[in-house]
Amino acid sequence: MWKKFKQAVWPQDEPEKYPFVTKPVVINEQNFMLRKARPDDADDFMKIQEEIYGTPTPWTSDVVESEIHNRNALYLVVAKNATVIAFIGLSMNLGKESHITNLAISPSYQKLGVGHLLLNQIFDYSRLHSYNRLSLEVDITNQEAIDLYEAFGFETRLIHKKYYYRNHHDALEMVVKL
Repeated sequence: MWKKFKQAVWPQDEPEKYPFVTKPVVINEQNFMLRKARPDDADDFMKIQEEIYGTPTPWTSDVVESEIHNRNALYLVVAKNATVIAFIGLSMNLGKESHITNLAISPSYQKLGVGHLLLNQIFDYSRLHSYNRLSLEVDITNQEAIDLYEAFGFETRLIHKKYYYRNHHDALEMVVKL
């Protein structure tokens, strides 16, 4: 019986659906690593969310862990030394439209170009995998994020009323053609 199971192909033995090659990047004369998220990054994801939003965080630790393992998503991180300082998630199971699920940058690293780097990576990755559009939701009160997305060509598609459970704010659903 054990031989049968040893010969079986287990999910962890399958090739990565969305591989990404780790690479060093320089942002504002600082050295970072850009890489695919790993399960042990979940604590850093939670810390970044707490720095930005306080508690409760928008995503719980079990949601973060589930998303990092999601075979239909790509999560990238920017790390300084061994610490994750930013992350972005991309869902790729929506036909011809990929979707940014989350983008968060530690406050001490905001406004340095980290968000631009991550968005450019996601644009390139979506195009590489033949997606025609990229979408996201953003809190209607987060004008800095809206300005960033508009600078990348995103336009409001619709408004989701009381979308966010923490504060009941509306969300803009934004989309850009690739």
